[in-house]
Amino acid sequence: MPGDITLLVAGLLASQGTLKLGWLILIASIGAICGDSAGYFIGRYGGLKFIRRFGRYFFFKESHLEKTQRYFDAHGGKTILFGRFVAVVKSLGPVAAGIGRMPYGTFLFYNVIGSILSVTLYLTLGYFFGASWKAISTWAGRGGAIVFGLIVVIAVTVWFLRRRRKQRLENGVSQKAEE
Repeated sequence: MPGDITLLVAGLLASQGTLKLGWLILIASIGAICGDSAGYFIGRYGGLKFIRRFGRYFFFKESHLEKTQRYFDAHGGKTILFGRFVAVVKSLGPVAAGIGRMPYGTFLFYNVIGSILSVTLYLTLGYFFGASWKAISTWAGRGGAIVFGLIVVIAVTVWFLRRRRKQRLENGVSQKAEE
């Protein structure tokens, strides 16, 4: 299950008293920071060797490494901070930062801020959705709550699908521009 969905569900459970929101924020933030740090070190100490050995199979050239290093010199902090809210960047950004030789202190600073912000956002959204769910089910009854839940699921699904399509289009455009 994707981490963002897990955080939303955990926030919902916190709104029902099953879990404590403060502890969730602390533990999930630590987990995100540690996971991203592991990705950074994988990129830093194994990424270059891997790319130099197998990069040609992925159409990756040595000049791409130089571009990655220049990019992380100029925009690494912003990428790590805001990348916590973009699925692909959240997963690959720390590895790319390691490969790009971004200083670990700088990476850690932006990663801590981004992790805490993103974890808090997703948990809080789940928490308020859970609190709203109680009010809606009391007000409208079970049938209304079920219909509302279906509407929310459909809306979130449409939003995720549109977001994925937009990312694919952007990736397709950037790949064509590189060629």
